Amino acid sequence: MALKFVHCADLHLDTAFSGLADGKKAAVRQAELRRTFLSIIELAKSADALLIAGDLFDQDSVEAETIRVLRAGFASLEKTQVLIVAGNHDPLTDESYYKLTGFSDNVYIFGNELECVSVADCDVYGISFRQAAQEEALLQGIHKEGERPAVLLMHGDLGGGAYNPIDKDMIAASGFSYVALGHVHSYSKEKLGQTTCAYPGCPEGRGFDELGEKGVLIGEVTAEGVSLCFEPICRRCYVEQKVSVDGLLTHEEMIGAIRAAGVNEKDLYKIILTGKTEFVPDVNVLAGGFSDCFFLKVYDETKRPLDVQKLASETGLRGMFTEKMISGLEGEDKEKYEKALEYGLMAIEGEKVKAL
Repeated sequence: MALKFVHCADLHLDTAFSGLADGKKAAVRQAELRRTFLSIIELAKSADALLIAGDLFDQDSVEAETIRVLRAGFASLEKTQVLIVAGNHDPLTDESYYKLTGFSDNVYIFGNELECVSVADCDVYGISFRQAAQEEALLQGIHKEGERPAVLLMHGDLGGGAYNPIDKDMIAASGFSYVALGHVHSYSKEKLGQTTCAYPGCPEGRGFDELGEKGVLIGEVTAEGVSLCFEPICRRCYVEQKVSVDGLLTHEEMIGAIRAAGVNEKDLYKIILTGKTEFVPDVNVLAGGFSDCFFLKVYDETKRPLDVQKLASETGLRGMFTEKMISGLEGEDKEKYEKALEYGLMAIEGEKVKAL
């Protein structure tokens, strides 16, 4: 007695990808989202159920091609039940695509009240968002019925938040084997009592707040418990990388340092330059050296080397402070004193200072 499943969430189909500032690249990413959905369909062909935990759509406007791909993909799952709950980006209303689109008979969309369906000797409970703003919990209390293993499919904030806060104690006492969650865009797993809870994260990153490998969860529920495996599935990763250009004095040298950091043509990069240099780089020139990359943007956080003697000769607080620090700059703790001098001068100028 077992339920084999694929658990995904937060596809956000037809995301605008406005951060790319390039309509052609945005269209490429939108098409890749659809292809990633089809990759999920392929994984689900060997499962009893495909669990979609909300935010399948990103907004009210959905392309006709996206609807066509969804309908064809779901219909191809001849032996797989598709179970969907709506999230905060695609709440279940009278005008939602969940109600306006005719999906195949193997697709079940949970309503705005708690419902239960049976799949492969297992009960699956679910409830959909009825509106985008859902500050109150959709469930004030829940406990599975009967002796069969049970799964809860839901979109929300485990442990509290602004979007359907889910009480951990309630889940721990619920008797569910597995809680399939959506809303958080990074993979995580937690055991509450005898219940395994997991967010698969989004299958594709859509910005630099969604870094690294993205994917889905493949699992199995039996009377003995839950087995779970994260399956990377994204076509591209968003990567944020700091690159030291300390002492480099030309664009060519800096481009070489970025190349050496390991960028590739496929992924999307946010490169942050660090270190001290007399040279003030033009970030657009640097980015132009990576026209072979799908997307790369450079941010300059370099600093100019301090002219300690000039600072020490100043009258006023800056000069007095620098003069006090000079002896330390010549000793064994030079690096520590350099940091202290830098942060001290920042504090004198009223700038925000990070902890040492």
